[in-house]
Amino acid sequence: MTASHRTLILFLGLAGALAILPGCVVWDINDGIVASNGNLGRIEGELQAINEELGQTNENLTTVEARLDSMDQQLKSLQDQLTATNKHLESLRKTINNIDSTIPFLKLSGDDKEAQMELENGETPPTQEPKSEEPAGE
Repeated sequence: MTASHRTLILFLGLAGALAILPGCVVWDINDGIVASNGNLGRIEGELQAINEELGQTNENLTTVEARLDSMDQQLKSLQDQLTATNKHLESLRKTINNIDSTIPFLKLSGDDKEAQMELENGETPPTQEPKSEEPAGE
C-alpha cells in the first residue's frame, strides 16, 4: 500500500466518521426545519379557524346592518309623523291663543303674555317641559 492509498483510506474513514456524528450541523438544520414546519402547520390551522370566525362575524354584521337600515326607515317615518303632529299642535295652539285674545276672560291657553306675543309674531315659543313626578323615597 502506498502513501496515496493510505491517505485516501484515511480521508474516507474521516468523512464516514463525520457523517455519523450526532452533533452534525446538517442534522441540526434538519431538526430546525422539521420544528419550523410543525409550527407553520399549527399556525396555518389557527389562521383558518380565525378566518372562519371572521366570516361568521361578517355575516352577523350584514344582518345587523340590514336590521339597522330597517329601524332607520321606521324612525324616519315616525319622525315625519311627529313633525306633522307638531305642526298641527302649533296651529291648534295659535287658534287657542287667538280665542284667548278675542275672549280675554276665558283664558284657555296656559301661555304667558311673552309666549303668546311670540306666537302672534310667527316665532316658536320655547316649550315647557312637564315636571316629572318621581315617587317619594327614591
